[in-house]
Amino acid sequence: MSLKPKKASEIKKEQEKINAKMEKRKKVIIDDLPPYMYVISEGTKTEPNYIRGLAEVINTKFSDLSSGNRIVVKGTGRNTLSLLDYARKKVVKEFPQAEIVWLMYDKDDFPLDNFDNTQHSAEKKTSTREFKVAWSNESIELWFVLHFQELIVNTGRERYKEILEELFEYQKNQTNIYDVLKDKTEVAIRRAKKQYKSYGELPPSQRCPATRVFELVEELMRYL
Repeated sequence: MSLKPKKASEIKKEQEKINAKMEKRKKVIIDDLPPYMYVISEGTKTEPNYIRGLAEVINTKFSDLSSGNRIVVKGTGRNTLSLLDYARKKVVKEFPQAEIVWLMYDKDDFPLDNFDNTQHSAEKKTSTREFKVAWSNESIELWFVLHFQELIVNTGRERYKEILEELFEYQKNQTNIYDVLKDKTEVAIRRAKKQYKSYGELPPSQRCPATRVFELVEELMRYL
């Protein structure tokens, strides 16, 4: 083994190779950054608690590459069309860098037209931001139930809660709901997709039980 010191040119070439590898790695990481997302929900606790559990993992993962959170979650107490109007105004003031705005809302007892038109109005919105919907018919608890079993009959939102209470110690508004369900997320996505597609071209109000929360979750999971 030679003990001769390396020439300056050799050291320079080695450093250039190291720098090139670092730049390539840095570019890959930056390319994998999640877009800035503003998730705004009708509910003030249950939906935000669930999505925050997922968003916090992603925000922490990319904290060294961002000056702030990539994903912001806000609960409002607004419903359907008023939620969309509220989101359009609030995103400009609270999170102007947002590239995608997700609306989370339930069917509950709101008029059918309002429920259908919220999706239509959000998806036809043309601006620098993309508006997407993650509704549940009838409620977010349907998405939770799909982590444990398929549900093809409309049993009503109160029954969703009863099923969850039978499966584990479910409590409305519990803060750790994402952690409780996360190991079953993949199967819930498969069930929700199958359920949603089974309705063909029916409007949202006529798809019951069904949920589009899987689309939001699937997009977020790309960045875990």
